[in-house]
Amino acid sequence: MNPSFTPEHLRVFRSAYLFKTLNPEELSFFLDTASLVRISSNGLIIRENDPGEQLFLILSGKVRVTKHAFENIEQILGILKPGDFFGEMVLLDRKKRSASVFAHTDVELAGFRYSDVSRIMNEYPRVGMAVLKAFSEVISLRLRDADDKLRALTFIEKTF
Repeated sequence: MNPSFTPEHLRVFRSAYLFKTLNPEELSFFLDTASLVRISSNGLIIRENDPGEQLFLILSGKVRVTKHAFENIEQILGILKPGDFFGEMVLLDRKKRSASVFAHTDVELAGFRYSDVSRIMNEYPRVGMAVLKAFSEVISLRLRDADDKLRALTFIEKTF
């Protein structure tokens, strides 16, 4: 087990949606490869359009996800809290980051490299299926939320 993580961090790992169906041995595959990342409030974690190599799990604090909308305008897409994960899309499609992520408060994150996650998923198919299912469920929820926001924008546009 990675000695960087506190008992509170381990509680977040065990309760996180991403890992909720894994048994302790399967969870240890991720714990052993994760790195602890600390970022101060307002610090940049991911920049939109940059290449990406990591998935992050929030262990403490909050992050805000933003998208460049116009010249100097950033649209806040959401605020994520402990137990939430982000950066998973790059693990699925290997494309550039779709949004920026900033520390909304001081945060502690578990970072997982693409190569480690890919190896775990390939070596342990049951774990791979569980993680892919969690990714797809969360991406589906985020897409539905984005659809709702677009629908609201269309309504606002029609009132002007």
